[in-house]
Order: sequence, then structure tokens, then C-alpha cells
Amino acid sequence: MRFRAMKLFVPVLVALGLAGCNAYRLDPPAGFAEVYKEDDGAHMKANNDVGLRVHVFDNFRGGTLAFWSQDLVDKLGTRGYTLVGQTPTASKNGVAGTRFDFDYTPVGKSESPRFYTVVLFVTDEHRVVLGLAGREEHESRYSSEIDAIVGDLKVRGCKVASKVCKGPQPDKLSTPVPEIPGGGEPAKAEAAKAEPSKAKPEPATAEAEPSKAEG
Repeated sequence: MRFRAMKLFVPVLVALGLAGCNAYRLDPPAGFAEVYKEDDGAHMKANNDVGLRVHVFDNFRGGTLAFWSQDLVDKLGTRGYTLVGQTPTASKNGVAGTRFDFDYTPVGKSESPRFYTVVLFVTDEHRVVLGLAGREEHESRYSSEIDAIVGDLKVRGCKVASKVCKGPQPDKLSTPVPEIPGGGEPAKAEAAKAEPSKAKPEPATAEAEPSKAEG
């Protein structure tokens, strides 16, 4: 009897453990294969090297959607990404989020310009960052699919009557223009050519950049 009781209890412990670290739920969308999945996120890729990544970070006291949105846009702007669109959105279970669309052109490479879409969610416990990136030629197709992907995403970590999960959208944001190396006035043309830093800022939400999101 004791052995049988333990067999019944083990799945409960496993379920409780998974619930504690599983900040989101998202099955691979049609056309994507899941390359790996861990507690802090997942990486999925399409055959055309368009990549989809989910990153999970801790939230901190005072962290809101507006606060982390500004943090994300500022950091990507200094790395050469240009914000071209900002749209409110929500997860499948109603957590408020914001979609940011960026353009980016790699420096010193023969590769074509890239698109990068980031959807940010902030709960009392987590920051969930969904990033979709690929070559510019695929942007029109996946730009229309990202809303359906977000519509299948469940985000967890909200407290009862949470003010964070139902918080307001950020103000209309714009990416900063980095200064020309060696001095001089900022130039928008240079912003599109700046190579993104490979450093991993913490606790920034900008880690899901195209170089890591692409397949």
C-alpha cells in the first residue's frame, strides 16, 4: 500500500515542480520545429532560417510592462536596431503585452537586411520575451503570422488581482540613434549599420536578438 501511495504521489510532485518553473506554454507553430526547450525558454526554427525564440527572465519589484519596454527598445537601439512598429497585444490567457517590430542591417557582411519582432510580457514573477527574426524577404509572411503565434501563447506568473499583468501599455517609443564612432553628430544611417553587441546584459530583456533567434 505504501509503495502504491508513493507511485501516486510522485507525479504530483513532478507536476508541482514543473508548474513552479514553467512561466509560459507554447507549442511549436505550424512550419516550425522545436530545436530545444529548457526552463528559461525555447528555440524553434523554420526551413528558411527564420527563428523563433522564447526567453524567460525574473521580474523585480517595480518592474512593469512600460519599464521593461523602454529598457528593451533603448538597448536594441544602441545596437543598431530601428523600431518601426509598436502594437498592444495579449496572450491567450489575457496577459497584456506589447509587440515591437525592428529593422536591422548587419555590418561588414554580404547578408541581406533583417527583420526582428519582439513581443514582451511582464507578470509579477517573470518577463517573457518572444522573438521572431529572419531575412527581410520573409518579413511580410511572418509579420502576419506573429499575432496567431501570440494568440496560442499562455503566460503564467500573475498574482491574484495583479496590477502588473493588467498594467497600461508603454508610451509610444523610439530607438535612440547611436553616435558616429570617433565623435560627431548622431546619424540615422549609422544606426542601421551598427553591429549588435555580443555581451549578454542582465537583467535586460534584449537577449532575444536576431543573431540568436534565427535558426
